[in-house]
Amino acid sequence: MTDIDIDFEVEQKPRKFVSQWFLPILFKPRKTLTEIAEKEHAVWIAPLLALMVTALILVLVSSPMPGLSSQATSQPEMYEYYSPEQQQQYQEAVNMGVSPVVTIVFPLAGKFLGIWVGWILLGSILHLSLTLNGSRSSNRSALNIVAWSSVPFLIRDVVQIIAILATKQLILQPGLSGFIAEGATGFISFLAAFLAFFDLYLIWQIVLIGMGAMKISGLKAGKAWLATLIAVVIFMILKALPGFVMVQLNGLSPTRMFF
Repeated sequence: MTDIDIDFEVEQKPRKFVSQWFLPILFKPRKTLTEIAEKEHAVWIAPLLALMVTALILVLVSSPMPGLSSQATSQPEMYEYYSPEQQQQYQEAVNMGVSPVVTIVFPLAGKFLGIWVGWILLGSILHLSLTLNGSRSSNRSALNIVAWSSVPFLIRDVVQIIAILATKQLILQPGLSGFIAEGATGFISFLAAFLAFFDLYLIWQIVLIGMGAMKISGLKAGKAWLATLIAVVIFMILKALPGFVMVQLNGLSPTRMFF
């Protein structure tokens, strides 16, 4: 009796955590984006987790700074004429601003939420924009491209971490928002919130997204880049709205809260 060996082809489960593209996406973007575009499954986990790690480090490095600034801040005018109850309320408000919940938990939650919601939102808008321009690519492909195109922000986080450790100061006016005078109101304050996201790293990301959009969409370069720019502008407007609201609420200083 002859034994017949039957080789069963075992289908390997697609790897969702792919880490070998971190350096290639920076130095060989065309080749790397082509490989990412060819994936029919989700490969976005690694860059988003890396962004969460650098965000955690950035928040931990930044957390002592509000305490240092509050110690250096002088008391309000005529503080000595406040009643004991008013002085206690003022000190409690100041101490509330440097509590771990305010300096670590809230900023970290905001950054984590921004990473994931921003990724989903930009990826979905990019997919819609490409579809309206004639592409038949999947939403998963757009999400993969957007996730890996965010790798330059890892470099930005590292640069900010080094800057904060070296200067012992927070970066209060990031991006191009430094060209807007402090205390601006109305549309100018919205423009400041909008420009706060514009820097070399954002331009780097846009270039990567545009290159990736051409790979996944099959569109001509002009249409792919137009769809990319439209998606990014819409996303940046939506992203600037929370910052604009916070600027409007920033006038609630500790003294105004109680007096």
